[in-house]
Amino acid sequence: MEEMEEELKCPVCGSFYREPIILPCSHNLCQACARNILVQTPESESPQSRRASGSGVSDYDYLDLDKMSLYSEADSGYGSYGGFASAPTTPCQKSPNGVRVFPPAMPPPATHLSPALAPVPRNSCITCPQCHRSLILDDRGLRGFPKNRVLEGVIDRYQQSKAAALKCQLCEKAPKEATVMCEQCDVFYCDPCRLRCHPPRGPLAKHRLVPPAQGRVSRRLSPRKVSTCTDHELENHSMYCVQCKMPVCYQCLEEGKHSSHEVKALGAMWKLHKVVRDQISHCTVKLRQTTGLMEYCLEVIKENDPSGFLQISDALIRRVHLTEDQWGKGTLTPRMTTDFDLSLDNSPLLQSIHQLDFVQMKVAWFAFDPGSAHADIIFSNDNLTVTCSSYDDRVVLGKTGFSKGVHYWELTVDRYDNHPDPAFGVARMDVMKDVMLGKDDKAWAMYVDNHRSWFMHNNSHTNRTEGGITKGATIGVLLDLNRKTLTFFINDEQQGPIAFENVEGLFFPAVSLNRNVQVTLHTGLPVPDFYSSRASIA
Repeated sequence: MEEMEEELKCPVCGSFYREPIILPCSHNLCQACARNILVQTPESESPQSRRASGSGVSDYDYLDLDKMSLYSEADSGYGSYGGFASAPTTPCQKSPNGVRVFPPAMPPPATHLSPALAPVPRNSCITCPQCHRSLILDDRGLRGFPKNRVLEGVIDRYQQSKAAALKCQLCEKAPKEATVMCEQCDVFYCDPCRLRCHPPRGPLAKHRLVPPAQGRVSRRLSPRKVSTCTDHELENHSMYCVQCKMPVCYQCLEEGKHSSHEVKALGAMWKLHKVVRDQISHCTVKLRQTTGLMEYCLEVIKENDPSGFLQISDALIRRVHLTEDQWGKGTLTPRMTTDFDLSLDNSPLLQSIHQLDFVQMKVAWFAFDPGSAHADIIFSNDNLTVTCSSYDDRVVLGKTGFSKGVHYWELTVDRYDNHPDPAFGVARMDVMKDVMLGKDDKAWAMYVDNHRSWFMHNNSHTNRTEGGITKGATIGVLLDLNRKTLTFFINDEQQGPIAFENVEGLFFPAVSLNRNVQVTLHTGLPVPDFYSSRASIA
């Protein structure tokens, strides 16, 4: 779990989160740290003053205040956030974690209240130290941000595991608490085992014994041993064979196959190819960050608090997909010279990321995702209803991805003028957003007009079916990842045979439409009875 530690530390203070709150961008801050980085916006630069004066340029590019304010969803206990301003140009400093932090314009007033309850100055603005997006606080101040109870639970478990005593490695039954670690033997001892197995005499007298906690650190930081030749075990590598591209020893040069090859000093080649170390460092950092994220995700999945889990699951899904994209798009392509041919095998990591499954319920509730949608998509009804401002087709995804199980959702057609061809189906996160769904290889869709429907994937059309849609029609989408199939319905009538087979991986509900169409999403629906009975027979 040690790789996860950076996930559990505040970007401002560098310590474990204390009473963490969730910002609209899904990043976390300690309550006290959030108050410490508040910036008070001058009255002359507030949104109301700018609208009154007609000025359009300032250090703060705020959105409309009505869209910026925080409001509570009825009976939900969570805050909803309407938008961000761009990051202010306030001079910044670095936190202990190396993240840019925008300091407060003035020291916070002394108060006996907790950071969340203490009043905040009028027009206060908070800037996320990780993504640098800003938001004006309303009258509730920091109380408008939800608390991350899941993160608190993960931190408690992590600290408890760290506090657990290290055990002796030589006790045969009921290992006792270790009192020392031998750096040379790399073994933790309790006092009786140390006296019996590691007496302070003879060759063992020169071994260095350290406290267990220090030994655990030294294990992580200990340098690698000197490499010896595989053909001559008593010789260390001291030269580099340019022709064979491998380190060799002096004995290899005298009597082995490298005697006639061009060789160079090992130290000189090491310096020449310092880029290798840079690449290894780059890959190691990225791998450590990804491993930490995965460990954190696995800890979150253990939570038995449904509301706390759903509060952060969308943000975690986005982070996992972003991390997957960074690995998959060659971010870590080795930057080597031709003298070295090194590659990073990331296939086990990608497989583990694909296997992270945040939705394993029989039914799932979700809405459309404004964060990943095309800019022309217009949202309403708590992001359950969408239309478009363009005559061209634009794509919007659901906020929840599925990788296992059987899932069913419906869309009702609220507006349709008989001309456009909306498309419904599933897609990968990186699907093209400015063309009809199914035009690329990242989406599997059914597109329809007022007379018929077609299935489409990678711009290939199949299985035209008579029967289209009108205003008020209901489209059903059935994604069965157990059988790896995708099936469509219009007004409870199945459209043709199974639309697509052999679908596997992570899929998001998806729709493409233009300004002549408006649809509303209905989720949390059970799988239709007729399909459940048919699947059980199969």
